Amino acid sequence: MTWDEGLEKHGRERMVSIDVLRQCELFTDLNDEELGKIAHICCEETHEPQEVVCGESEVAEKVYILEEGRVAVQMHLRSDLEPNGDVTIEEVTPGQIFGWSALVRQRRFTASVRALEKVRVIAIEGSDLNALFEEDSHIGFVVMKRLADVISSRLRRTRQQLGEASH
Repeated sequence: MTWDEGLEKHGRERMVSIDVLRQCELFTDLNDEELGKIAHICCEETHEPQEVVCGESEVAEKVYILEEGRVAVQMHLRSDLEPNGDVTIEEVTPGQIFGWSALVRQRRFTASVRALEKVRVIAIEGSDLNALFEEDSHIGFVVMKRLADVISSRLRRTRQQLGEASH
């Protein structure tokens, strides 16, 4: 399926400007034409405070870009410190992504994301974005390279936090 066919399947219109996408950590190295192709498959969603945007271990269908508000990335861990087991790993700020599992083979979320206040996010079906990567390998290469940087950076921060918590 091409990314245009994916767009028709989901009945979407272009709802997100390239200026908004330009602020996203994944897309900083793309030009306006490339950002336009991505904008074509985006839609906006809003979520209320305390609403779970995506749940740990759920099938990952969408990747998200935080546009406004704050969300917490949480993992369920067995811990004496957290009686319910949910530990906040990080807070995502506008322009950052979450739900990246929708772009990789495992296709299951590795953490939950909860809105800390009313939020607006850009949602992109992982299958549509992967179809675009198949059609335009340059976009795919640039975005996946940036995704690897994002995941690496977050893993480093998480390891640091866990190291600090154990001392």
